[in-house]
Amino acid sequence: NPLGSSCCATVAVEVDNGDPPTGPSAEPVGYTKAAVGTAKRELDKAKQLAANAPPEKPKPQIEPKPKTPAPAPKFSMHDDFSKRNDQLWEVVGKGWKFEKGAAHQATATRDAERLTLRRKLPRDFELTCRYTHTGGSIYRSVTFRFDVSTDRKYANYVYTSAHPPGPKLHVAYTRGGTSTYPPDGLVAQPIVIGKPYTLRLAVRDRLVNVWLDDKFQIAYTLPDRKSDGRLELSGFDATVAFDDIQIKSLPADVKLADSKNAAPDVKPATSLEISEAKLTAAEAKLAALETMFAAEQARGDAAAFKAAEQRAARAEADSLKAEGEYELKAFAKDGKKVNAARAKIANGAKKLAAVEQGKGSFTPLRAAKKALETPAHNEGQYPTVYPATSTGRRTALARWVTSPKNPLTARVAVNHVWLRHFGEPLVESVDDFGLRAKPPVQQLLLDHLAADFMAHGWSFRRLHRLIVTSRTYQLSSSTAGADAKTLAADASNHFYWRMNTRRMEAQVVRDSLLQLAGVLDVKLGGPSLNPGDAVRRRSLYFKHSRDQQDKLLKMFNDADHLQCYRRTESIVPQQALALSNSKLAIDMAGQIAGRIKGDDFVGGVFELLLGRTPDSAERRECETALTELVAAATAAKKANPVQRARRGLVLALLNHNDFVSVR
Repeated sequence: NPLGSSCCATVAVEVDNGDPPTGPSAEPVGYTKAAVGTAKRELDKAKQLAANAPPEKPKPQIEPKPKTPAPAPKFSMHDDFSKRNDQLWEVVGKGWKFEKGAAHQATATRDAERLTLRRKLPRDFELTCRYTHTGGSIYRSVTFRFDVSTDRKYANYVYTSAHPPGPKLHVAYTRGGTSTYPPDGLVAQPIVIGKPYTLRLAVRDRLVNVWLDDKFQIAYTLPDRKSDGRLELSGFDATVAFDDIQIKSLPADVKLADSKNAAPDVKPATSLEISEAKLTAAEAKLAALETMFAAEQARGDAAAFKAAEQRAARAEADSLKAEGEYELKAFAKDGKKVNAARAKIANGAKKLAAVEQGKGSFTPLRAAKKALETPAHNEGQYPTVYPATSTGRRTALARWVTSPKNPLTARVAVNHVWLRHFGEPLVESVDDFGLRAKPPVQQLLLDHLAADFMAHGWSFRRLHRLIVTSRTYQLSSSTAGADAKTLAADASNHFYWRMNTRRMEAQVVRDSLLQLAGVLDVKLGGPSLNPGDAVRRRSLYFKHSRDQQDKLLKMFNDADHLQCYRRTESIVPQQALALSNSKLAIDMAGQIAGRIKGDDFVGGVFELLLGRTPDSAERRECETALTELVAAATAAKKANPVQRARRGLVLALLNHNDFVSVR
């Protein structure tokens, strides 16, 4: 097959020069030295803050507590929602109905519709509520929030969700306006629409226990509590009926289940102590890396390597212990991280014991890291040690990919460039040049361009120049006056007897509006930008992902964020609506109209937007439209009726087929 037998059109290549490396990469040392410098600066800052801190005031003498403390006032409330009780609840939102013995949130919304309890809850309380998920759109969640701050940026909550992919019961929390959904607080649970549920939760300090239909489900320890907030009941993307709720103080003798995520008892450290431990850990890491590199360089001399290996093993153990000590101080409130830090300290001690017995070994360093090929892979599945000398395999691959005897790579590149200039590729299956690819009509042309491309150093500049200066590229795209036999024999233009008419790419449409209005910012380079009508930079600088796309560009077949071979083309009514009604199009139409000078406005706007003069029928229709638009604006007492009429004509011509077509 002259197109090659590979099933893949593009190959990502990592090329080396074939020379053996001089030793392990020193890049980790650079990072670690930077970490040491950062830790030193943080320690200096902590010392300065400690030195400038006001002297600690002597603690007042605290009288001994009475042996029997006064019991906290009992809290108790009950509501069967038989009627609306504005003295007990603050009703937020218009979707609430109190009927049939229940409080109904009748509208599935993500807005802050809720029932807020006006009474303050005790720190330790027990809540029991009967309720029913009655419907919803997506998440269908019913939420019980407590400790809710006035600005609602702080809260702890329990919710049930009937979201079909993963119905669940979950304990979560909000801090600084950001919600966290800890996996330790989640239990998969079938939540059925229309089925009544009874949820019971007991809260003692930071510990939360949850039951559903009298079956124990979750024990979770919250990171902290600010128990001066409010209680809220609400649905999120859900309709819900609250039938009955009872809240009371949690008796001290009620035993709760302990949570697995509770942080071990660790003495909190000061910022100065944390900074000192961080610097110690960074310096130990740097020392460990340096001794490991020295051990690697001693390979080949058995006696020297054995001694260097023991030194590296000891340094690695010291580094592990120092890192664990730092994390123990820095993450004292995080149970998982505390346990992980203690495990590091224990592992370091174990390694030190092995060194004392002369059996120590260190973990070989990676000389390079290979990117994970699929989400199912992890770094442990790839070799951790690379040979001291290059195998030359990457060099061999690169030479094969770019070999004159393997023209597949050049053909793929030429086909992509041709597609961008002519709107149609020489080989239809742009992303697959395998054996199943249909041989192109212009195979000789493809081979000629590929051979010239390789012969001139793979120069894309020469390839572009060769194409755009050709007679074929300069042909007219019009079929007017075409030979009838030619038109009948090759209506699809496979033999390029004319130029293809093609649609503007989405970015060109938007950039053309800005350029014609004289406001396009053509500055090169800079960071990616959030899409928006107020941005005047070129569209290629917009961020483009599944969740972030410009609406106008998307309407005109923006690039697919999942593959970059070829854009789809469509002609749909929404495109005309976008160019007629979008804020960007209307604003630019007004500025374009203001740039056209002279008495012949119709002729000027045709030449500017469509690149040609209007014929007599087009001129007559446009002048009539201008007159009618001026009269309508004047009758409506609009300001600047002439300018408004001209803007309307410009807006209409932006929807002309000749504007969005490249001929």
